[in-house]
Amino acid sequence: MSLDSELESRIQGIVSSAPCVLFMKGSPAAPQCGFSAQVVQVLNRVLPEYETFDVLSDGEVREGVKEFSDWPTIPQLYVGGEFLGGCDIVKEMYDSGELHDALGMERPPLAADDLEISISADAEQILRNAQQQQQAELHFGIDAKFQPFLGFGPAAGSEVRVPVGDLFFLLDRDSAGRARGASITVVDTEHGQRLDVDIPASRATA
Repeated sequence: MSLDSELESRIQGIVSSAPCVLFMKGSPAAPQCGFSAQVVQVLNRVLPEYETFDVLSDGEVREGVKEFSDWPTIPQLYVGGEFLGGCDIVKEMYDSGELHDALGMERPPLAADDLEISISADAEQILRNAQQQQQAELHFGIDAKFQPFLGFGPAAGSEVRVPVGDLFFLLDRDSAGRARGASITVVDTEHGQRLDVDIPASRATA
């Protein structure tokens, strides 16, 4: 199946609209497939802003971009107008440092020797109880907008393992670079208690 010139021009316009463009299912805030969600997670680690196009909103673009790139699946990532790949390739490029290179960014070192994260006793107890229920590794992330994330899941194998109190956190390289001096406490709100993460690095870049 050949791509008609009008649709090709339209897709090229989307690709050229920003330095980094992701064709995905859904939006970064609400991905509609697991593969799109994984690429968003990777991009959020390294970029505070990037463009996305929801292929579920346009069937022509959804099928046309596959012809455009000669790649059969969604998501698809373009950097500088060049097609990089889908979910597995983007994750591999992140782990190898090729994604940072493609984006013109320095890859943070993966070192935990001087990485200290503090946690209050009550916050540690909450996370310990949750980890016992989940029976999974505890992940701590800080994205490029300095939004923190705490969650549970299997280790990817490329993270740094950091002792925090009597717990161990897994951090990707970019999060580790932002997490130095972070502290985790419990605060009371009108809806009950919640974990609060203070990130000194966010103030250094403000």
